[in-house]
Amino acid sequence: MKNQIPKYIDTIPKSDKIYRLGWRIVSLFFFKPFSLPSFNGWRIFLLRFFGAEIGENCVIHSSVYIPSPKNLIFGSHSAMGPQVQLHFGKTIIGSKVTISQRTYLCSASHETTSINTPFKAGTIVIKDFVWIASEAFIMSNVIVGKGAVVGARAAVFKNVDEWTIVGGNPAKFIKKRDIYDN
Repeated sequence: MKNQIPKYIDTIPKSDKIYRLGWRIVSLFFFKPFSLPSFNGWRIFLLRFFGAEIGENCVIHSSVYIPSPKNLIFGSHSAMGPQVQLHFGKTIIGSKVTISQRTYLCSASHETTSINTPFKAGTIVIKDFVWIASEAFIMSNVIVGKGAVVGARAAVFKNVDEWTIVGGNPAKFIKKRDIYDN
């Protein structure tokens, strides 16, 4: 019994694995190859068909990685840039939001209080008028407040206040975001 490795317990339902496999196949042949801007409507149609809630006038690049569209809520007039990666948890993105290239929205993690470190889905909420700059990392169970800016390559592990600019690793308050035009 000494030094016995405990059996891993898989907490992801089989139905979810089948759903994600189906999406991955469809994505490989019918989403990713259609990279021209004129196919944006087609990509959004496929995401909606697989359960994503997407508002009007959005842009989602073909190189994004969305493992589970049913866990995506995407507001109107928002954009997700090239090579953005989502995780298996829920991601809620408001309206007039820009998620810049190579950003990683890590909406799931693992339970660290168990030796098996089982999968633990969480939620990321990004409110309206937010800009997530390129290559930023947003951790599970974080809320990015309305009008905030997350600087390039920032690593966000805690909530971001409304109308603030944060940056660094870990992300820290830089200044208030003042808007001078409408």
